[in-house]
Amino acid sequence: MRGLISPQAFIKSHRMHLKKLQFSLLFLLLVTSCITAQDIHFTQYNMSQMTLNPANTGGFEGTVRIGGIYRSQWTSVLKSNQYETPSLWVDAPIIRGFRRNDWVGVGLMLFQDKVGVGSLVHSASKLGAAYHLGLGKGGKTVLTLGAHYGQETYRVGDPNEFRFGDGLKQGNYLLDKDYIALNGTGSGPSGGNNDPKSNYSDIDAGIALTSKLNKTTDFKIGFAMYHLGQPSFGLPTGGGGTSPSTGSFKQPRRYVATGVFNLKTSDRMTISPSFIFQTMNKQDEIMVQGLAGYLFDPEKDITLQAGLGYRLGDAINLIVGAKKKGLTVGLAYDVNTSGLNNDTRNRGGFEIAANYIVKIYKKSVVKPKLLCPRF
Repeated sequence: MRGLISPQAFIKSHRMHLKKLQFSLLFLLLVTSCITAQDIHFTQYNMSQMTLNPANTGGFEGTVRIGGIYRSQWTSVLKSNQYETPSLWVDAPIIRGFRRNDWVGVGLMLFQDKVGVGSLVHSASKLGAAYHLGLGKGGKTVLTLGAHYGQETYRVGDPNEFRFGDGLKQGNYLLDKDYIALNGTGSGPSGGNNDPKSNYSDIDAGIALTSKLNKTTDFKIGFAMYHLGQPSFGLPTGGGGTSPSTGSFKQPRRYVATGVFNLKTSDRMTISPSFIFQTMNKQDEIMVQGLAGYLFDPEKDITLQAGLGYRLGDAINLIVGAKKKGLTVGLAYDVNTSGLNNDTRNRGGFEIAANYIVKIYKKSVVKPKLLCPRF
């Protein structure tokens, strides 16, 4: 008889709704934890200057800087669904400032942070600008103020990858055998959104101080704040049906303090200790590193680099790299030392990075002079 349902079907229906509730809670937890505790970060933070601090935009000697970095982590646990973070940028010092030793730098930064099963993706495209104020005699000390402005996006790349015991899948396509049995169709509810996402505008700001103390020592320290306006946004929290609920999230600010010191110990050797401290939503990250550079070939200007670092409570950093004139390349590997090392087998993240500074200078024209000797 129409309108009646068997006890078996009734039990299956309630079990299906329970699974939907469990999924919604799990999905909400995943999104919340990734948004509030995970923001873009790299082991080779000094190789990614525009993601490190907006004040680094255009802060170099040259015409244009082009760079990129790629990070992959948790491959030993998540297999093909690991965290992946590529980033690209280009920046340049474009014009002189109000004073002789001042200049203005501009740049463009792109990044994407892809997280595990279901491909929760955090991506951004931001324009940056910085004013570099030369201080002291000869501009040996530079104070810089910078900012980023652009769009950030959170989206679920493939909601159908979320799977549960009896085949429940997310994405508003509920392909569960109980749903099919109760509704007599295999198509699932119509009108679903298979690519939920949320966009918002974002502003970052930073300050940096660079100084050359003497012929052998220089340093750079900086402080930056990300997500200044703490923008709010929402993502569907699953559960199937034509009108999924939407969670509202407020992006917490991220505070970053950094420092690097370059000590030239001989004609060929340079030691560069550095640190980064960042905090976001009461989650802290502290990392210290020491990098040694050896001028292997002075004629070809080739420098080899190697170093170690430690992210407190998480991983040991192994770093190698090389410089040749305007090109710098680097590799890093994290040896996991946290409580997850039984599952990760001490394998953490892998990074590859490169920066290239193009130097285009106008050739000077020397007008010859004829000297006529006098007798």
